[in-house]
Amino acid sequence: MSFMKKSAAALVLTGVAAATSTALAAGFQLTEQSSLGAGRAYAGAGIVGDDLSAVHYNPAGMTLLEGTRFQAGGVWIGLNADYSSDISGESENGRLKGQMIPAGYVTHQVNDQIWLGFAMTVPFGMGTEYSKDWEGAGRGTNAKIYTFDMNPSIAWKVNDFLSIGGGISVQYAKAELGMGLSGKIGHGKVEADSWDWGYNFGLMISPTDKLRFGLAYRSSIEHEAEGDTKLSGMAIPTLEGEQFGMNTAIETPDTIMLTSTWEATEQLRLSGLIRWANWSKFKELKIKNELPVAIESGLGPNAALFKQLNIENDWQDTWLFSVGADYKINSAFTVRGGIAYETSPIDDQSTRMAVIPDTDRLWLSLGASWYATKDLQFDVGATYLMGVGDKDLYSNTKSHGGKKIGEYDSLDAYLLGVQMQYRF
Repeated sequence: MSFMKKSAAALVLTGVAAATSTALAAGFQLTEQSSLGAGRAYAGAGIVGDDLSAVHYNPAGMTLLEGTRFQAGGVWIGLNADYSSDISGESENGRLKGQMIPAGYVTHQVNDQIWLGFAMTVPFGMGTEYSKDWEGAGRGTNAKIYTFDMNPSIAWKVNDFLSIGGGISVQYAKAELGMGLSGKIGHGKVEADSWDWGYNFGLMISPTDKLRFGLAYRSSIEHEAEGDTKLSGMAIPTLEGEQFGMNTAIETPDTIMLTSTWEATEQLRLSGLIRWANWSKFKELKIKNELPVAIESGLGPNAALFKQLNIENDWQDTWLFSVGADYKINSAFTVRGGIAYETSPIDDQSTRMAVIPDTDRLWLSLGASWYATKDLQFDVGATYLMGVGDKDLYSNTKSHGGKKIGEYDSLDAYLLGVQMQYRF
C-alpha cells in the first residue's frame, strides 16, 4: 500500500472513530434511572408514586409525592460480549469492568397544586474493551461514554383527574473511543465532549383512585461535540503521535412513553409501559476533521474528502414493552417483578460496531422495598438482560464491501441497583 493510500486509510478510520465515539453516547440509551423501577422492568415508570424518578420519566407523577423528599442510589451494570470468529476461530470478549449509573432526585410540594423537582441522572453511557490487536479492531477496541443530565421540573395538579408537568435538561456528554486502523497500520484514539440542552413534559390521568395512565415526552438533544484524535503505534513514522481536532453534530432520539398502573387489590399492583425512541433520524453522521497543514499537503487533492466525512448508520426506531407487578407483604416489605422486551436500533447487521454490539433484549427483573420507618425507605432491584436475535459482526458496512467475520455467542448484561429514599 502506498504512503498516500495508507495515510488516507488512517484518516478515514480516524474520522469514523470520532463519529462513533460521539454517536455511542446517543446510541446506548440507559433506562436505568431508578433501582426500584429496575425491580419491575420499569413498568409504570413515573406514575406509580413509590419513588422520585418521576422527575425523569414523567414529571406529572410528582403530584403523587407529598411533602419534601430526597432519593439517591445507583444501578451497577456488567456487560458480557462474547465473540468468536468464523474465519480464524479467535475468541474475544468486550467485557469491561462493571459501571455504576448514579441517580439523585429532590421533590418539594409547594402547595396542594404545585410541585417542584430536580433530577441528576446519566441517561446515556457504556463501556467496552477488546484487545488492541484482535481481528475486529477496525470495528472498535474500546469505548467509554459518560453523560450527566441536570433536570429541574415543575408539576401542576389540575384536579384529581389530571396532572401535568415539564422540565428542562442541561446535559454534558464525554466520549472516548479506540479503533484499529485499516491494514493494521496503527491505532486511533478519540476524545470529545459537549454541553447542550433539551426538555421533557408529561401528563397523568386518574380515572379512579386505583387506576392511572401516563404519557411522557423527552426531546432530542443535539450535541455539537468537539475533541481531538490521536494516532499511535503507526507503521507510518510521519503519522506517529499526530493529534488534531474534530467536530460533529450528534442528535439523540426523542422518546414517547405510555404507562399505566392499577391497584388491583390492597396488596397487588399491576403496571405496564410502552416506549418509542426515534432512532431512525440517525441515518448518517457528517464529520469534520481539522487536518494539520502537513497532513493536508501530503494528501493533496484527496484532503477535501477527509475534511468532511459522511458515515452511514441507517438505524431504525426502537420499542420497549414492559409489564410488572408489586406485592405488598406487610407494612414493612414489598416485593416486585417484571418482564420486558426491547428492540435494537440496528437494522443492517453490517453497521454493528464492536464497541456497541447491540441486539434485541429480553429483560427479567426482581426487586424489593423495605420501609425502615414511615419516612425512610430502601429499595433494591436486579435485572438480567439477554440478547436475542442477530449478533453478526462485519469487517465494514456492506456498502463499503464489508464481509461477515464472526458473531457474538452471547450479548448479556447484569444489573443490580440499590437506593435510599427519605421524606423530611
